[in-house]
Amino acid sequence: MSALFDSLPAARRLEVMSAVAAVEAALHPVPAREFRALAEPTLRPVVEQVLARSGRVLIEAGGGYLSGYADDVSAELVGLGIGVLPATQRAVLAMVLLLSVAVPRAEGRLALGDLWTRSRPVSPDMLGRESELAPGTIDSAMTALRVADLVKDVAGGVVPGPQFRRLTDAAVSHLFEELILLAEPEGDLALSIKRLRAMRAAGNREEQR
Repeated sequence: MSALFDSLPAARRLEVMSAVAAVEAALHPVPAREFRALAEPTLRPVVEQVLARSGRVLIEAGGGYLSGYADDVSAELVGLGIGVLPATQRAVLAMVLLLSVAVPRAEGRLALGDLWTRSRPVSPDMLGRESELAPGTIDSAMTALRVADLVKDVAGGVVPGPQFRRLTDAAVSHLFEELILLAEPEGDLALSIKRLRAMRAAGNREEQR
């Protein structure tokens, strides 16, 4: 599995695999104190190596740990059409993210901190007003998004679900860039994002020559 893992005593290998199973299956961040392999700096890299064998990474979130896909693996899966939401579900989810996190943060109504625990609930009526989707279409999409833990119900509506805590920092940054481009495509920040992306693309082409 990995040289470090194979060199461990059997008891330590079991601790590592228990931690891996926990961060892969948990709905909420796993506190490090619950697993020696997460708490000890010498064992945590072994957990990361075991996860990496499946294209996964260890993510610090909410005072604990979860696992998620590595950025390059996520890009490859999307390119293959694996795990991609249907268009209607993507549209509804984008509206939830815009109205619950991106817009309130831009307006200064959300304090800095964990993006996914400092969101404003979005009601179905608000989704209907802010989109051109029919109520039945929104309801159907929301049902599927709840099952996938991409949204969750709270008092006053829905907010982003626990799966968003499995995103890497790079994935979160990219997601918010996409929301800015969607919400205000000709705004100053959106134009800045477009320029930076064009510069990165030009740099990548130059490296490939």
